[in-house]
Amino acid sequence: MKEILLLILAGVLANNYAFEKFLGVTPMLGYSRRNHKLLAMGLAVTLVTVLTAAIAWPLQSLLEKYALGYLQVLVYVALILIVVYVVELIAKAALHQCLGVYFPLLALNSTVLGLALENAAEGYSYGQALAAALGAGLGFLAALFLMAGVNSRIAQKHVPSAFQGLPIQLLAASIIAMVLVAFK
Repeated sequence: MKEILLLILAGVLANNYAFEKFLGVTPMLGYSRRNHKLLAMGLAVTLVTVLTAAIAWPLQSLLEKYALGYLQVLVYVALILIVVYVVELIAKAALHQCLGVYFPLLALNSTVLGLALENAAEGYSYGQALAAALGAGLGFLAALFLMAGVNSRIAQKHVPSAFQGLPIQLLAASIIAMVLVAFK
């Protein structure tokens, strides 16, 4: 149990995919300005990450059994698209809302693919893979809220014109990444 909790905590802090690995940074920087959509985007990424990890682990076993490891990336990309499509169908049926702009952001989020590949490379057990997925999803959610807070502070300050927009956001993300290194 301790190892599972440490994997989740590490995914949120020390091994944050958005800050430490810079995976999923595009939606993080783009959506951190939309405060009313942060929670929905972060929870959607968390859900897709956990569902993908839950299905990718047995798929990886099949790929290894039949010596098809070279198809890993292709299989995982197809899996992510299927999972996002199923989440879209469930959202339509249950909430009577479609994912809309979230659909491509979820399907193309490199955090989800990066986590699936890393779980396979690390050789995690099923429980460890799910814990790492939950940690990565919650870490992405935390990254969204951290960047939203930083963006609100940046908006209050004078920023030279050369640094306005994406450059100052990347600098802020880099500083946060350096702070999170302290948790390793």
